[in-house]
Amino acid sequence: MNYIIHKILDWSEVWALLIPMAILLWKNPKATYLKPVRLFIIIFLVINLGIDLIAEFKSKWGITPQDFLWNNNFLYNIGSIIRLLLFSWFFILLEQRFMHRIKLFIPFIFLLFVIINFSFFEPFIPQGDMEGFSSRLLATESALLLFYCLQYFIFLIIEDKHTHIKTAPGFWVVTGLSIYVGANFFIYLFYEYLFVKTINFAVTIWDVHNIVFIIFCIFIAIQFSIENKKQTI
Repeated sequence: MNYIIHKILDWSEVWALLIPMAILLWKNPKATYLKPVRLFIIIFLVINLGIDLIAEFKSKWGITPQDFLWNNNFLYNIGSIIRLLLFSWFFILLEQRFMHRIKLFIPFIFLLFVIINFSFFEPFIPQGDMEGFSSRLLATESALLLFYCLQYFIFLIIEDKHTHIKTAPGFWVVTGLSIYVGANFFIYLFYEYLFVKTINFAVTIWDVHNIVFIIFCIFIAIQFSIENKKQTI
């Protein structure tokens, strides 16, 4: 039973995305600000499928530690960069005046950080079991996304007093994203250290990441459904 639950959680990075994907195909919400979220679902379905396939079948494929696909860490790095850029675009499309210039600059600052980090401090291409997973990158991405989420809620509280908070554009996406990045910030920050010092705990704590990812996907699905109702009114 524990094995089955563990496998379900291991593959949640793939099947959880099918929840908002189903609502997307069924409801087809057309709000402009949701375009980055729609792309997120499609792109990460491919990326996460690659992550789980490598983790599950690398030994069956005869892949060795000397091969490029021995670990899937580079896909987490690619996903981190894409996620930050897509959700930066999402928050910009919401057209909230609060801290608008800062939101415009963040993607460029982040890309500069990525270039410097992988040019001088960390390898982007996996080398060995753990190298290639950048705790620095994923923790930075989570911190920036958490900033975006906080400024979104501050705007609703201070400036947008006439809109019911639960029907505000993007509310459910931002709430799910806040839970996801808030829970994962410290996991990402210390994951490399945990993997080296206590691999069993590192593997176990990743279940937390998978659980909050499921919650995030459910909240995206709720947003798609609510946005579709707005279109039909």
